[in-house]
Amino acid sequence: MSGPVALRRDILLSSADWQSRALILAELQDRGYEVMAVPGVRYAINAALKGLINPPLLIIDVYGDKSATPEEVRGLLTLFRDRPAILLTPALNQARWEPLRPHVTRYLRRPIRIGDVIDAVQALLARK
Repeated sequence: MSGPVALRRDILLSSADWQSRALILAELQDRGYEVMAVPGVRYAINAALKGLINPPLLIIDVYGDKSATPEEVRGLLTLFRDRPAILLTPALNQARWEPLRPHVTRYLRRPIRIGDVIDAVQALLARK
């Protein structure tokens, strides 16, 4: 029988858009951050509920995530309520996501530059 599994302290990156996920993941890893990347909000919630991760920061990209709803995102944020979170939203349908703005530390609307996300991560983790 093995001992308890250590919680991962990686940044949690949730993005259904594989290109965004790959680019953000690569840039963060190049800068020395450990990242757990999952292909959507439901996967992030599943990892949290299984107790697999204890992230210092969340990056939630809802673009292209058909299962992502404001309620699902709010649920994920509630699981990690004391953690800074960056929400990346699509350019269209802003009225759907705008109510989440007060619940996240950074709210970025597409189009975005990967550098903007990385800058936000560095600023938020430097404050901790």
